[in-house]
Amino acid sequence: MLYNRLMTKLCLLVCCLMCIPMWCLSNPLAEKMLADYPDRVTKDGDLIVLPSHGTVYLGTDFHGKLDFFDQWIKRTNLIDQIAAGQDVYGLILGDAIDHKLTEKIPDPESDSKLVSRVMELKKELGPSGDRLIYLKGNHEMAATEIYAMLKENGMNRENREEMIASLYRSPQGSYFKQFNFIERMSDEQYNFLRKLPVIAIGKNGLVAVHAGTSFATTQLADLIQPTEKILTQLLWGRPDVAMSNGYTHQQTKDFLHNIGGRFLLVGHTPLSYLPDRSIKDGISLLHDKQVVFTSGHGALPGKSSYLSIDLSRTYSDVSEFKYGVEIHSLFLE
Repeated sequence: MLYNRLMTKLCLLVCCLMCIPMWCLSNPLAEKMLADYPDRVTKDGDLIVLPSHGTVYLGTDFHGKLDFFDQWIKRTNLIDQIAAGQDVYGLILGDAIDHKLTEKIPDPESDSKLVSRVMELKKELGPSGDRLIYLKGNHEMAATEIYAMLKENGMNRENREEMIASLYRSPQGSYFKQFNFIERMSDEQYNFLRKLPVIAIGKNGLVAVHAGTSFATTQLADLIQPTEKILTQLLWGRPDVAMSNGYTHQQTKDFLHNIGGRFLLVGHTPLSYLPDRSIKDGISLLHDKQVVFTSGHGALPGKSSYLSIDLSRTYSDVSEFKYGVEIHSLFLE
């Protein structure tokens, strides 16, 4: 009799477990929400969560333009503010590296100097260095992957130049040349760049990432250890008005809804790719839920920009952004 009762209970337990979706059993973070994180800057895998207070300054796509990066630091007074204990954060949305070969390059080492500058500043700031946040872009992703491949195939100081030249001569050479930081990358820089987080989300609904929407993301937990598909969408995607098969307005709204976001801030896509009607004050208000901007490559002539967002404010949509408040020219006009 006891045996029968135990078997009945066991069968009921198995039936109940079978009714629970497998993702709930395999993913203990499945129900994680923004509210579950402490109200301070927090890193959770590839996800950065920003608090409900303070100001965050955003720059993106410097692509080795060290003077533009220095101007961003100067215009925001970011490092001095952090060092003084002010409630501010700096957010670089990727693609600080790799020279654009169609542009004049005054200093071939400038992207290496830029990365080293960020590393040094974070170290000098001590515990407050986590307020200077560098997110991964598609160039950081690709350059570190190529560098690792070369090292695995025996690249060293003596043969480095020839191995990279051989890579450039290959049928895919034009692709590899885009990621020319491999010519200058040190092992220390490689280890720093490969560990960069991917996306930042504020408790006020700000979502900042290099390129765009991930329609493969169904919940916040997906961003902690994103799959290759999600990474590709976040770091390489472009809106459908700029690229065939690009992400749509509805996909952006769904993405934001799934992760608890309210508006999306990205770089990556040159403003010349976007409709003229969307461009105002040097940025693209692509629609009510998204801004595309650049602080370096891809800006309209003389219109490099940066953003500053009040993390204590809940914005209904990006049409509330004002020039001189949230939107700023990198170089004074």
